[in-house]
Amino acid sequence: MIDNQQLLNQIMKAAQMGQSGIHAVMPKTHQPALRQALKSQRKEYVAIEQQAAALARSQGYHMTNLNPLARSMTEMASRSRLMTGNRDSKIAGMMIQGNTRGMIESLQNIKNCRDPQPAVAELAQKMLETEICNIQQMKGFL
Repeated sequence: MIDNQQLLNQIMKAAQMGQSGIHAVMPKTHQPALRQALKSQRKEYVAIEQQAAALARSQGYHMTNLNPLARSMTEMASRSRLMTGNRDSKIAGMMIQGNTRGMIESLQNIKNCRDPQPAVAELAQKMLETEICNIQQMKGFL
């Protein structure tokens, strides 16, 4: 079981991971529509991260950021996967995979949080819905 602080920290890290993934692939996009979709998704992740941080501050929780090694690994994996082939399709596939992993983690965290505060539960649900919407949006670019 996890508590509200741990759930908020997981939400914040997931939002940071989403931003990191988008940052890693953004320069490789060709289609303006894909670039715009990624910018929109990044904006949503920034908003969720800020909401999680503000909620944590209001509760006196100490948050930890995404491990810099995870960010580096994202960059390296993106570069190697995008060396050949249809980059935009590969980017969409990578985004779908990342959001699917995030969605699974979000569902597990929501299920495993004991006595979630309403604001924390609402933000966790928003993160889950964001991941689901991102998957649907990326399907068009495969």
